[in-house]
Amino acid sequence: MTAEGSVNLFDVEGNILKTDKITYNKITDIIIANDNSELILSEGYKLVSNKIFYNNIKKIISSNQNSTLTDLDGNIVVVDMFQYHIEKSLFSSIGKIKVIDTKNNKYFFKELHVDTKKHEMIGSDVSVLLDQENFGVSKENEPRFVANDISITKNKSDFSKGVFTICKQKKDRCPPWLLQAKKISHDKTKKTIYYEH
Repeated sequence: MTAEGSVNLFDVEGNILKTDKITYNKITDIIIANDNSELILSEGYKLVSNKIFYNNIKKIISSNQNSTLTDLDGNIVVVDMFQYHIEKSLFSSIGKIKVIDTKNNKYFFKELHVDTKKHEMIGSDVSVLLDQENFGVSKENEPRFVANDISITKNKSDFSKGVFTICKQKKDRCPPWLLQAKKISHDKTKKTIYYEH
């Protein structure tokens, strides 16, 4: 079955798929949404992509196209591909991943998992460029983190095996100083960084 125009699909979990063109294969029980597809998850997250696959048997929504996930607070996740497990409320991606939070901090990952029920993100191989103005330093500084992995909630980021510096990046040169710790916590509200070990 194919439908075109202003197509809206509602599932029993409360997710809404809006698209210009949709195809449903009854044998495989897979829905394919093409062209300007927008998925509004039951938790309020909005997902935009040009192609979305909805596997009704496995309860997995996925895409192999560039996609954007926006949460209720306005944080933006840009990915090359994703899988969303409906029953686990888990959004996952690997590859080139960029997150821009509401304070204009930029996070870059190789792997990311977003729990849409708990509103938490966990990622690996992460580098973070903090916004100078929100961090409270001049444009001459470039506050940033590099870490093995990170856990992000609304007001806090926890890094493991991380490095932090505010020194300006210079090509092929190490920063004059940096702080390295087994665990680093960034309290976004207090604009404070805590180090352990």
